[in-house]
Amino acid sequence: MPASRKRTRLSPEARYNQLLDSARAMLIKDGLQAFTMEGLARAAEVSAPLVYNYFPNRPALLQALLKREYRRFVDANVEAFSEAQNFEDIVRISVTSNFDHQAPGNVLPLLLSQPEIAAGIKNDRNKSMRQSARFLVKMATKHYRLDQKQAQLVIGMSSGASIAAAELAANAGLDREATIELVVQYILSGIERSAEIQTSS
Repeated sequence: MPASRKRTRLSPEARYNQLLDSARAMLIKDGLQAFTMEGLARAAEVSAPLVYNYFPNRPALLQALLKREYRRFVDANVEAFSEAQNFEDIVRISVTSNFDHQAPGNVLPLLLSQPEIAAGIKNDRNKSMRQSARFLVKMATKHYRLDQKQAQLVIGMSSGASIAAAELAANAGLDREATIELVVQYILSGIERSAEIQTSS
């Protein structure tokens, strides 16, 4: 008689993250429409009641996944910014972050495309975006001797260009590293030229 496989008992925290990990893999593979709680139970090799013990319904689970993934994304950016040596590093980190956001295997754009799910991190997202914008404006002001309004304008335009390029690169299959480098140089040149115009006027 073959020995039965012994099921590993996980701590509540480990089980919580295991379920979210399984949900993330399912969403990346099959998309949002195909995702069900029962399918998650099968993928995670647990019972459906156990899944519902951790998450009362599908929206609650997807919001929990979005909160976790967004927190990880923000934390990675904060750590990268803390290691930046100069303004070019800061721009490159910002641009790379936008490309990471759109990269295959990142579940954030999928979850954020659903208003009822994205609502769960609306306040955190707005706060993070404001903090990031303030930081970038402060660095641009310091590096290029721009005033506050000028720095806000060039950072706003640069951010828009970076996001648009990341979306285009993802949709068109452009070379990631070459496109990031092009965007970084485009932004730096644009800010430098804007600073020259401001100081000469």
